[in-house]
Amino acid sequence: MSETSPPSTAPPSTRQTLLLAVAAGFAILAINMGVRQSMGLLLPDMAQQLRWPLGDLSLAFGVQNLVWGAVAPFAGLAAERYGTQRVLLVGGLIYVFGLVLLALSESYWLYQLSNGLLVGVGVGATTFPVVLAAVGRLVDEHRRSFALGIVSAGGSSGQFLFALLTQWATEHYGWSLALLLLAACTLIILLFSPWLRSPREAGAVASPPLSLPASYRDARLWLLATGFFVCGFHVAFISVHLPNLVAICGLQPEVAGNALALIGLVNVGGVILAGWLGGRHHKPYLLSLIYLMRALLVVVFMLAPKTALSFYLFAAVMGMLWLSTVPLTSGSLAQYFGIQRLASLFGWVMFSHQVGAFVGAWLAGWVFDTTGNYDLIWILSAALGVVAALVHLPIRPPLRLASSEA
Repeated sequence: MSETSPPSTAPPSTRQTLLLAVAAGFAILAINMGVRQSMGLLLPDMAQQLRWPLGDLSLAFGVQNLVWGAVAPFAGLAAERYGTQRVLLVGGLIYVFGLVLLALSESYWLYQLSNGLLVGVGVGATTFPVVLAAVGRLVDEHRRSFALGIVSAGGSSGQFLFALLTQWATEHYGWSLALLLLAACTLIILLFSPWLRSPREAGAVASPPLSLPASYRDARLWLLATGFFVCGFHVAFISVHLPNLVAICGLQPEVAGNALALIGLVNVGGVILAGWLGGRHHKPYLLSLIYLMRALLVVVFMLAPKTALSFYLFAAVMGMLWLSTVPLTSGSLAQYFGIQRLASLFGWVMFSHQVGAFVGAWLAGWVFDTTGNYDLIWILSAALGVVAALVHLPIRPPLRLASSEA
């Protein structure tokens, strides 16, 4: 059954405007997440050439995730006040500049500045909260969850395409030139940004004040944020450290690229399916199911022999669950709090996601340097999956939905 949300004050849009916005959002997230999620493939070559401990290299990825999360709510607030297009233009340029500096990095501090700070700011200003809120304003409530699922699938598609591209470029030209190629691709964000300008942004904008939403006191917001913390932990740990796990298992480097690409490819269907189901069933309960399935998958993978086949099977199942949390989490926020503050509210929830990503990316590197393996992180990943499954259960369906199901 369809779930209800607070009435939308968004202006009606033409079918063509909607299709262009969905296409632009899909493309921007494909680049934003595709570039970011494939950068872990560069880690083994970086470690070999730069000769820094894996913990130090992982720290930059952890800081990047933390900065990305810290920037996201303020980017959402800025988009609500100044317009989505302006935020995407500024964020896209910072993203490109950070990638170029990273490609030229030979000193430790330039590496941390570019990979940690600049790339983090660029990703945070061009990611899900800003893009999904812009699309959500243009779609009526009955189609919103499905539209957000389609747009979110852009991140999965990008991971598939850029994992293959990055693996190929690294093997043939090295990690520095691969980063310059990624920077050139990131410029495309600037071309698509005008398509996400809503009619309200075309003229004078009666902007809301740049402040924290009062909804931050609502327990549902924090329960969703807690679950998203776990999502960030899982995604960052796997995307950053899977290539190194493949290497220490004695497998060929292309196994890592193929596995990350497979996660992205399968998740295109997974995230669209999640968006479709979210329009018919209670979204937090679907989130509980996704996190529980992640926990079970991690346990099975821990116990399985580490062969190319086991990596690919893990990737295929994880692909169904990977970014499928995004349309359900953003759709829950829109349902309970409305779409006018979706960019900033989802930004705060995304910050929790990225705190989890920081912990996952950095802690995994530290544990590996300390113990020589990732066993403790896999155990923690499974435990956190169970926690995330539990925290969504207290989020009850809206009254109108509950009464219709009675």
